[in-house]
Amino acid sequence: MLINEIGKTGGKLHTGRSRNEQVVTDERLYLKRKIREILDLLYSIQKRIISLAEDNMGMIIPGYTHLRRAQFVLFSHYIMSLFWQINRGSQRLAEVANRVDVCPLGSGALAGTTIPLDRENIRERLGFARISENSIDIVSDRSFILEALFVLSLIMLDISRFAEDMIIYSTEEFNLITLDDELVTSSSLMPQKKNPDIFELLRQSPAKIWGHINNLFITIKGLPATYNKDLQEDKLPLIHGINVGIDTLKVFYEALGRFKFLTKNTYSRPDDYMFATDIAERLVNQGLPFREAHGVISKLMTDSEQNNKSLKDYSDAELAEIHPQLNRNLFNGLDRVTSVNMKKTVGSTNSNKVQRQIEKSKKILMEMENIYTG
Repeated sequence: MLINEIGKTGGKLHTGRSRNEQVVTDERLYLKRKIREILDLLYSIQKRIISLAEDNMGMIIPGYTHLRRAQFVLFSHYIMSLFWQINRGSQRLAEVANRVDVCPLGSGALAGTTIPLDRENIRERLGFARISENSIDIVSDRSFILEALFVLSLIMLDISRFAEDMIIYSTEEFNLITLDDELVTSSSLMPQKKNPDIFELLRQSPAKIWGHINNLFITIKGLPATYNKDLQEDKLPLIHGINVGIDTLKVFYEALGRFKFLTKNTYSRPDDYMFATDIAERLVNQGLPFREAHGVISKLMTDSEQNNKSLKDYSDAELAEIHPQLNRNLFNGLDRVTSVNMKKTVGSTNSNKVQRQIEKSKKILMEMENIYTG
């Protein structure tokens, strides 16, 4: 058709060209564009996380290990943990983008070409950072697709785990949060139900991408050098996998923050056992070895549970029977706020340390913004 339009000059278009290099060039150009789109979405998500942390500074929630209440933490500390997870994903994806940013054109089918093509000129016109160094490698390489999808799957994994928290915390058994009506659906049979469908679909997202990774990995496994027709099957994992990631991030951005902690329910059980570690560390600060302090407080908590006694109900004499260094002064001033702010280490749930990480996260986003706009 081009020859009909412009004559013999159209026949020169394919000079020194092979579909092998052209296809992989298109894939790299496509992935460069999509990675930038994903990085923009991650940036927006991180900004929203910071806003949530700042808007809810001071809210204290129970922190869990093994799905059992463990210690009190600031909600801001909890939500900022997601910021750092997403930030690692952004860093990994930026590294992938650097490896994708290679121009294959001029490599021919596998051996290059006798036509003196100016590969640097081609690279510059297409916006690549550099040219490939080995024609055999570049026409057959699809590891850059696998790497991009794998990094995207790790980001989906972090989102999936957060979605699971939202699902669990919104159950009647936990009753810690309520989800906005836009995020839930009713049952087709049971009119009282509010099912967390959006978060359930977000939870499932890594599985879809792993299906595409597995598909492409098995396709590539054992292929001889260099190009083989099997590689034409790389389009579905690439395009569908990236689309799954982008769609998931868009939905997650809209869902993030559309829940409320039911603060009246976050403390529905006596706090005593949530302070166990704080009390043990107070004993440590008095010189008791931690292993011994751990055993003492474990014994105290067991006695409290068996006798249905609050710590404030113990006399000094009763405490001394458990261990000579136990006394009521250890419990003085111990409440949720104190428990949170007693933490001293950088990266802890102490309100000053959380504010520190928020300020640091803002600087990170500012640096990212400068890179994008610069």
